[in-house]
Amino acid sequence: MQNEEYLEIFIKHIIFEKGFSKNTATSYQNDLLEFIGFIDSKEISDINYQEIYNFITFLGKKGLKASSIERKVAAIKTFFKFLKRQKIIEKNPADLISSPKKSKRLPTFMEKGEIFELINVIPEDTPLSIRNKAMIMLLYATGMRVSELVNLNLSDIDLKNEIVHILGKGKKYRIVPFGKKTKEIIAKYLMFRKELQARSEAFFVTKSGKRIMDRAIRYILNNYIDILAIQKKVSPHTLRHTFATHLLDNGANIRVIQEMLGHSNLATTQVYTHLSISKLKESYEKFHPHA
Repeated sequence: MQNEEYLEIFIKHIIFEKGFSKNTATSYQNDLLEFIGFIDSKEISDINYQEIYNFITFLGKKGLKASSIERKVAAIKTFFKFLKRQKIIEKNPADLISSPKKSKRLPTFMEKGEIFELINVIPEDTPLSIRNKAMIMLLYATGMRVSELVNLNLSDIDLKNEIVHILGKGKKYRIVPFGKKTKEIIAKYLMFRKELQARSEAFFVTKSGKRIMDRAIRYILNNYIDILAIQKKVSPHTLRHTFATHLLDNGANIRVIQEMLGHSNLATTQVYTHLSISKLKESYEKFHPHA
């Protein structure tokens, strides 16, 4: 039986027995046809690990993205698993093949001008708008997660000492400072909080007095981003990334940032060094006379 015939049987199998969509089946078919073309006239039953590895190397040299190579590897592994199950081949040469690791995306952050525009666009004319400003300023000032902000209680904010007690992942508390401007807006919010008919110890509440939910905070933030017409995607987590990036850019120690973010592993925080190195290179190329 020819390689193309094996492929035809496999495609019918994934459509009619496995329930793959036609689009997925077509992608698998195209990927496997490329592989069959690469091995040329060699029989599928004679293929070994090295030839599959050579194909993956060939794809890498073509400059394909890791995600595209990963899809092709998935097609090959599924194909050979099927052939082994059907006893068409004795050993599965794709068993030892692993997919390439996807490159990690660097987190999005806001420039200083953008974050200041965001803060300034929020009015202070109603209890709700003051609350909104306090929430967004506190997210940026402390780098806390939106889930941590939602869970804040009145006793967690120490205005006198300008610190917040944050209950993070693994139920671990950490203490993070905030600045005078954040203190001022929080103090103003607390003056008007009673007008929101707060019914619990929750620090940030809705207009009906209930603890605010993270979905509402995302919605509020999106509204202000739309007003500013900022093109990049901004979420509460973007403010966390912005906090860390701005601290690092201004010379803060990475272990201090790790502590304030509540990362148990320094490697998690070190992603921000990549952002800062990129910023450093950009400045170097712009201002160094021999760049």
